[in-house]
Amino acid sequence: MPRFIHNVADLIRRVLFLARPYGRAKLAFIFSFSLAQAVFQVIGITSIFPFLAIAADPDRIRRSEFGTRFLSLFPPMENRQLLLIAGTIAIAGLFASNAVNLLAEYARTRYTQNFAHWLRLRLLRQIASQPYTYFLQRNTGNLLKKVLGDATNYTLGVLLPLLDCVARGLTAVLLLAMVFLVQPVIALSAAIVLGGFYVVIFRLLARKRREVDENLRISVAGFFREAQQMLGGIKPVKVHRAEEYFLDRFAGHSAIIARMGARLSIFGTSVRYLVEPLAFGGLVLAVLLLAMRGRDFSDILPNLGVMAVAGYRLLPSVQLLYSQLTQVSAMRHAVDEVYDEFIAAETDTSMPPRIRGDAFGRATPFHWDEAISLREVSFRYPGASRLALDGLSLTIPKNTSLGIIGPTGSGKSTLVDLLLGLYQPTAGEIVIDGQLLTPALVPSWQASIGYVPQEIFLIDDTIARNVAFGLADNEIDPARLREACATAQLLDFIETELPASFDTIVGERGIRLSGGERQRIGLARALYRRPSL
Repeated sequence: MPRFIHNVADLIRRVLFLARPYGRAKLAFIFSFSLAQAVFQVIGITSIFPFLAIAADPDRIRRSEFGTRFLSLFPPMENRQLLLIAGTIAIAGLFASNAVNLLAEYARTRYTQNFAHWLRLRLLRQIASQPYTYFLQRNTGNLLKKVLGDATNYTLGVLLPLLDCVARGLTAVLLLAMVFLVQPVIALSAAIVLGGFYVVIFRLLARKRREVDENLRISVAGFFREAQQMLGGIKPVKVHRAEEYFLDRFAGHSAIIARMGARLSIFGTSVRYLVEPLAFGGLVLAVLLLAMRGRDFSDILPNLGVMAVAGYRLLPSVQLLYSQLTQVSAMRHAVDEVYDEFIAAETDTSMPPRIRGDAFGRATPFHWDEAISLREVSFRYPGASRLALDGLSLTIPKNTSLGIIGPTGSGKSTLVDLLLGLYQPTAGEIVIDGQLLTPALVPSWQASIGYVPQEIFLIDDTIARNVAFGLADNEIDPARLREACATAQLLDFIETELPASFDTIVGERGIRLSGGERQRIGLARALYRRPSL
């Protein structure tokens, strides 16, 4: 039991850690609305009691102290009129109860859907702000899974059910309290029997739910990874006829997800089929006991009606509470994945400083006049045992050309990435005109560089947007666009062979263009910003 309590407390702490930045006031409003929902549930049910009491014995309410006070609010009336008023009040109470129910459900759903959007954006921004070395140790499919899968599963598969649990729990407590006022023995017995039954079943299935959680964690990651690898490398997949290989791997993960989903559904709903006859049998037993004590039926009917309606509302609440808790325990991995991503970014001291989210965007190009100097620069990749560069010293004067040659693995690409500011040296320093290239200087330094990588990355968009990479349409300078394409010897091809000219869609990764055309777009992109290096 202490371990169970510790796990629950840790889960709630992690859930609130992720939810609080979105707004404590919003969360407090949702909790307040849930309380109002529970109160209106009780109001709706108790509004039936006067109607049933009058229907059973109209004269009884006239003799009671409460009835006398209630009737004093109206002019003298016959029993039929009194029954009509009581029925109208009961219907109005139920309508009000259901209306608040609907509004509360809408408020919780809207809150979690908007929060899911906010969390996905925050998580993607968090990942994008990491240094380049972070991505060397991560799988793109796993990162996509966190942003698109885990963030959504956390909000809709954990947070929303927990908020529902709060609402249903409050409703169950208030309904039991109301029944306790009417029939304390029956209410207490129902709470102990039903509550104990659900707790025992929940504890018995704990190991099975942990298995579901672990299998989902592994298989959902593989599900994203295999699909991303197959579609991302579709050209070699086709050439090597490797479709079945990737489909089989994908199918294995997909089948596990399907099995776990079925188990989770059964775990959450099967108990209801045991509880419903148990609850109905308890109600029948209560009626029989009251009748055996010689209670008049007119006395039993109002209490019986209230207990029946309370049970009608209570059982679905308790069942949904159990079902939602089952889902939450099986979706724990989503909370952990998102939580760990935020925590790891703050505690991993092996990583260079990350970029602040508000530092995204264009920076003012760094102005330099003399030279770039590397002084005893060494670099080791994270997790590697040997240095990729060891004590390199080099001076590159401005307005000169430099070719870097060497065998495979000698550090040519690593040197270029260091000059780009993508890596920070493990030892030594890079100096530009006497100024040290620090993480704070990197954005301005990168703004002054024109870079054409070995593999050109193109987005599935127009040529214009690929050349003016990262700029909104209203920021693209048509004259500079034409100038860059002309220098890259691409302008004639665009204007004579492409009917849509600069608005031609290049396809994913430029799949509709030849290799040479993709290279020229990459060159035009580097020249568009008129770099100094």
